[in-house]
Amino acid sequence: MTRRSLVILPLLAALILAVPASAEVLSDLWFETSLAGSPVGYLHETMRIEATSVVTEIESQIVVKRMGKPVLIDGREHWAETPDGTPLSYRSALRLAVEETSLDVTIDGDIMKLRKATGEDATHTSIPLEPDVLWPLALREFHAEHVANAGETYSFSTFDPELEQVVSYDVEVLGPESVVIMEEARSLHKIRMVSDAYPGIEFFEWRDSEGRLWKMEAPELSVATVRTTREAAVASKDATDLVASTMIQTNADILRPYEVDSALYELWLDDGAEIEGRIPEDARQQLEGTTGRGVLLRVSRVVPDSTKTVKFPVRDPDFEPYLEGNALMQVWYPRILGAASKSVWETEQDTWRGAIGIEDWVFRVIENKGFGTALASAREVLERQEGDCSEHAVLLVAMARSVGIPSRLVSGIVHVNGRFGYHMWAEVWTGDGWYALDATVGQGSVDATHIKFADSAAENGRVGDLAIAIAPFFNRLGVRIVEYTIDGKTVTLD
Repeated sequence: MTRRSLVILPLLAALILAVPASAEVLSDLWFETSLAGSPVGYLHETMRIEATSVVTEIESQIVVKRMGKPVLIDGREHWAETPDGTPLSYRSALRLAVEETSLDVTIDGDIMKLRKATGEDATHTSIPLEPDVLWPLALREFHAEHVANAGETYSFSTFDPELEQVVSYDVEVLGPESVVIMEEARSLHKIRMVSDAYPGIEFFEWRDSEGRLWKMEAPELSVATVRTTREAAVASKDATDLVASTMIQTNADILRPYEVDSALYELWLDDGAEIEGRIPEDARQQLEGTTGRGVLLRVSRVVPDSTKTVKFPVRDPDFEPYLEGNALMQVWYPRILGAASKSVWETEQDTWRGAIGIEDWVFRVIENKGFGTALASAREVLERQEGDCSEHAVLLVAMARSVGIPSRLVSGIVHVNGRFGYHMWAEVWTGDGWYALDATVGQGSVDATHIKFADSAAENGRVGDLAIAIAPFFNRLGVRIVEYTIDGKTVTLD
């Protein structure tokens, strides 16, 4: 069994509709999107006046590779606001797999009503419409009021479709800067933006005096967009292999990684940034000290005490977020519930034994370990019986929840062939804690080469918090294996 990295991809979106003859086009802009310095796609934004509203639409396309297999992501996004900046509606559609995921937002007084759907499955939620939240035109005009004032600081709030919430940003105007874009030196205003919603991530933008965006960079995400021509934007590009480009070289190749029961690692960030507060501690992994450049982390294989496990279904309301279904994990789907019920048939409703039965079933049923999907829903995974680590984890969690076993998604890294790659697995609650399972391996427990960075209930099908948590590690993380133990024998490395 080969493990693969979890691919984290930006949620860009928008469909360019035919512009009515009566519409006044305010802007028509093309951007090239780059990942780790390599062009991977484009973003096309139009803004126009239609009757009594201003409509902003964005079309995006990203093409990357996973172990040589192309992955295509198409998005489209539609914002509507009044000319004075009052939000009216939002809708988007994103194709990460065979099925398309859509998000529709309507404004009802001071409430934003969200409908999220994948295929035929839909969920409904609502969030407050924060005062002064800015849609695209209002945001552009707001930037125009401030970007020319070097040293000024200001704040704004906007709706983040990926997180499905209103997000606030603090902005610092760094000053004018000459930037060569489309072979021409342009005097633009550079700003720095940070948000509590994206801890540890800085966004830099270059805007003109009218507030229009020309360039954006997020160094921690290795993502950039820059204004270009239509011809350059849509030109064929040599897709970046995300798996190969994000692998982390280490000091040894553990030949039997699935059998590692305990391991000690040194972890650090290449740029010298603080890492200690970024690594979660739990029953599996504990910090054991610091080094001159980072931390020492002990990771162990952990399974629950059979005398402390509880019966499922778990009814505790505290675990409701870890039992709910959504457009990503359709716990109500008859085939998911049927498969889960069959998997736990002879487990006497023991949470851990039931979870192991589900892990084994998912491991065996997904025969095509395909790499051409970014993130498919549990129903699609079950019907197509293909996918990578993320598909295995999503199906495992959905099946566990369908029979009442609290479960959540986990992201981190795992050892493979002398390197570490980004990966996704699952955790289940058994009565006295959370315990890890990995359906891509199907071992009934998780070995000590799995290093966890984040977990998520994936409420309403959102997994953006997993991406945010691991983003600061991309192209910066260093890993050294200090020692590891297999069958009671410890190997110590220099």
